[in-house]
Amino acid sequence: MSETFVTVDSDHRTEHLDYEDQDSAQELVFSTAEEWLNQWALPHYRRDPKLHKWDPKWWQYEEAGTVIESLWESWEQVRLEDAMATVAWFRDYFYPIMDRLTDPEDGVFWAYDPPREDEPPPTFPTDRTPEGWF
Repeated sequence: MSETFVTVDSDHRTEHLDYEDQDSAQELVFSTAEEWLNQWALPHYRRDPKLHKWDPKWWQYEEAGTVIESLWESWEQVRLEDAMATVAWFRDYFYPIMDRLTDPEDGVFWAYDPPREDEPPPTFPTDRTPEGWF
């Protein structure tokens, strides 16, 4: 996915801004959605695998890849805002979307059935995405 943000001005006009074209653009914390997922998102989203489903090959699910990339891009934007924006992002986007993504009955990974373990893992595992995936 390209490194662009969509902004909406006070007149509700949208503008696509390329990072390279922005004079005031902030440098990304994470260079890919995969990096963000492994280093930030999954450590902040630890759930009981008996109640949530996750596939280490998450990138093979088109919906999961799109959603995770969107969450990463929105996180890169909101981290520059104040604390209230971050709290709203968790409430309105991160938690509901991750809960929906990992819903065992109707989430993206509903058919994934790994061997059961007694202890939940500290984070969901991931496999490295193929070269050129993003």
